[in-house]
Amino acid sequence: MPSKIRSLDDAAGHVIQLLARFLHVDTLFIAIQEGSINRIVHAHNRKDALAQRGMTFRSDVSEVIGQRSHFAVPFETGDCLVHGAIYLADRDPLSPGEDELLVLNSMASLLSYTIELECATVTDSLTGLYNRRFLDEWFERNSDDAPLGVMFIDLNEFKQINDTYGHDFGDLLLIEIANRLKQQIRQSDRIVRYGGDEIIICFQHLSEDSGVRAVHDKINASFLDPFLINGQRVSITASIGVSSNQGRYASLKQLIMDADQAMYQMKQTRKKP
Repeated sequence: MPSKIRSLDDAAGHVIQLLARFLHVDTLFIAIQEGSINRIVHAHNRKDALAQRGMTFRSDVSEVIGQRSHFAVPFETGDCLVHGAIYLADRDPLSPGEDELLVLNSMASLLSYTIELECATVTDSLTGLYNRRFLDEWFERNSDDAPLGVMFIDLNEFKQINDTYGHDFGDLLLIEIANRLKQQIRQSDRIVRYGGDEIIICFQHLSEDSGVRAVHDKINASFLDPFLINGQRVSITASIGVSSNQGRYASLKQLIMDADQAMYQMKQTRKKP
């Protein structure tokens, strides 16, 4: 999930305001999962300012609240993947009553629905990969001093496969390619369907000296085995170009353009006898 989604932040803010009026506990906050990290999107403190918006913690919420008693109501999407929780913390032991649980579960359902709507706007409906709308927001969150790399992947002769086997077959092939690529990346990386047969992978902390070649070879190797589509084995190759931020680029557009140009040069090299 992108971390700066306005409607999710707004929904979390309204939920915290409502719960603060209904529940008399020291601390209330909502955190969402981003990989192995939980990020607090909204918080309300009656006494000590324990939880603050933007704070992060891993699996142990005591990193934020210390030894205080706490109670969590997770929220999840239709695929049953937990994306976060509403947390209550207090100096005294917590034991929400039936009415309080009803309200908490209702608010958790609201946050789940909001996340599902946001996911639908930033993902490709066919492959489940992120779409181009996701790119600008993701790059903005990661445009600090940490190196950012972009890999531009163009599927060679994908049009011929569509013409030979049909577009439904081609769609199934794209889904299988997406699934295979997902297995090759780290949790912090993002895969984007940039065009019909173009895919971009965004990497954090990608070293141009030591990381690019290793990643390139790993992704390239993922295309060596044929794909099985409706009982039919089909092989496809990819032209791959990589560019790395290293503090030189001011925009994602420039980073993608350089990766695209590197990919084009690779494709032209393959065509030479």
